[in-house]
Amino acid sequence: TGRLQPKRVTAEHGSDLSLSCTFQEEDSDKTIVQWLYQNLTDFHSNSRTHKPYWRPLFLNAQSLTPTETRYSIQQKVQQINDSSIAYSTILTLAKVTDSDEGLYMCKSLSPKTIQMAYQVRVIQSLDINPKQVIIPADESGQYSIRLSCILTDHHTGRRHEIHWWHNNKRLGANSNRHARITKNSTQHSFISTLFYTGEPAHIAGSYVCESDPLRKYISVELESNKSSDLIVSSCLFLALGISFSRFLFL
Repeated sequence: TGRLQPKRVTAEHGSDLSLSCTFQEEDSDKTIVQWLYQNLTDFHSNSRTHKPYWRPLFLNAQSLTPTETRYSIQQKVQQINDSSIAYSTILTLAKVTDSDEGLYMCKSLSPKTIQMAYQVRVIQSLDINPKQVIIPADESGQYSIRLSCILTDHHTGRRHEIHWWHNNKRLGANSNRHARITKNSTQHSFISTLFYTGEPAHIAGSYVCESDPLRKYISVELESNKSSDLIVSSCLFLALGISFSRFLFL
């Protein structure tokens, strides 16, 4: 089957994590899918034999680790055409901890062996600061905001990628001349700071900092000009009053 290239997935400590695999099969009744797990301890303990040990978790919907209640499985079958179906299996880990780190593999055993793998890493937290930004109503011309995304990881020596999005468009060094992103790190923290400058109406919107698949959101909003609304309402009321007075004296 060749060497697996696992997809790297980051999970936040205490959150739920779902891993999914989809296989195209001929008959759902004949589909056999396994979920297997290998942590770093399993790998190093078998490094001499070069045969890493995989712990069985599920065989189709049957749990092979009944004492582990944090694991659950979901299966979906979708008809593609008259001769094939799409068989999806979703493994969910509830309230992940550092002990859940490692490799997860789903393997279809019929009619031929197909496998997919995920490398799960658990971080302590991903936060975005400040929690809220409101642009004053009397601002005009160029306005600047500063947003910081802080990834905390108790493991040392690991690299993380953090990306920024504004209104569903990814921001980068070459994507927007109004955006500037800086990166800093400490022993246990990775900090990505976004500086964004422009007209208030262009700056407003939804911002996302992402460390795939984790996402944190913040909304930058324009302050409603209540005083202006009050002046407009007063002028309108005065105009109506004058018109009504004229009508009475006609």
